[in-house]
Amino acid sequence: MLCNADLGQPVIFLRKIPEGYPGTLRTVEHIKRLIREGAKDFHVRQTAIDVLFQRHVKAKDYGGEIKALFEWVQQHIRYTKDTFRLEVLHSARRMLELRAGDCDDFSILLGAMLEAIGHPVRLVLSGPDAQRQDLFSHIYLEVFCKGRWIALDATMPHAMGWAPRTSVRKVVAIDRRPTMMADDMELRGIGADTVVPDWLRGLIRSVRREAISPKDPRVKSLWDLLRQRQVLSSSPWVKGLLLRCWQGLPARERPRSTKRLVAQLRGLGVLPRAGGAAPQGTVFAPVNIQNVRPGWPVHLRPVGALRPAPWRPVHAALPMRPVRYAPTMRPVRYAPTMRPVRTFPASRGVRR
Repeated sequence: MLCNADLGQPVIFLRKIPEGYPGTLRTVEHIKRLIREGAKDFHVRQTAIDVLFQRHVKAKDYGGEIKALFEWVQQHIRYTKDTFRLEVLHSARRMLELRAGDCDDFSILLGAMLEAIGHPVRLVLSGPDAQRQDLFSHIYLEVFCKGRWIALDATMPHAMGWAPRTSVRKVVAIDRRPTMMADDMELRGIGADTVVPDWLRGLIRSVRREAISPKDPRVKSLWDLLRQRQVLSSSPWVKGLLLRCWQGLPARERPRSTKRLVAQLRGLGVLPRAGGAAPQGTVFAPVNIQNVRPGWPVHLRPVGALRPAPWRPVHAALPMRPVRYAPTMRPVRYAPTMRPVRTFPASRGVRR
């Protein structure tokens, strides 16, 4: 059941979802759609901005904005289970009026408020049984800020960044929309699951406009990654850029260098392609398929019976020049070691 609230009475839509894992996927699709719609709702954006003013969050303090909205949802929204034997999903505007809901509704409201002010989010499904990878019992958000994803579970009385320890965890990316920041979409790809490390996102963002301190560990991590995949020498430009970053860069705009770096890393298989993400753990080597021509079919013909060649004795060999072997050792003369033994004839008698 979907509850949407406009300026008048709330509108209720009834949908039938399948049981088990297909039903979970269908519910997640509805949650993603409600987050996208809520991010475009001006009332939701105005509420988020009012919260920032009330909590005196400074401009461009993105971490402070996320913390303020997270704590406001924790303190002003009551956790309430759904109707018995019925899955209820409320829109973000309806949640601002009702001020109650379960983990699905918390994710919809907080996700819509964050994306309404420019912070991309994604959904995380968790399950209790490691033997059943398709069984999920909880959902919460993760928001992208300063090169890393931060867990936001507003249903629990914990600080920002806390996430439940579960045996099963599945990350679901929200499709691209016009309100998402261009920097994050350039790194994520269109509708792609996040497979890029957080430190690499932060490094690319720093190359774009921020300062990089000398001997930044993120530069060394990318250097080691390229060397481990044996692609460091195949891109001298990336190698030279990493050497300059290792020495330190000032804070200024570098859009062309960032665009070329992203294109080079995509060609090397470090970043996912623009049309979608590669499976995790998969490395693609750059292949040029423009010069590949289709091969012609090969027709095989039967081979006839082979006749054995007659054996013929060789009568005369090719003339060969005689080989003269030079003596390598002088002849050894053996000297007699014993004197010759003289034998005497036996005596005929004994003289007395």
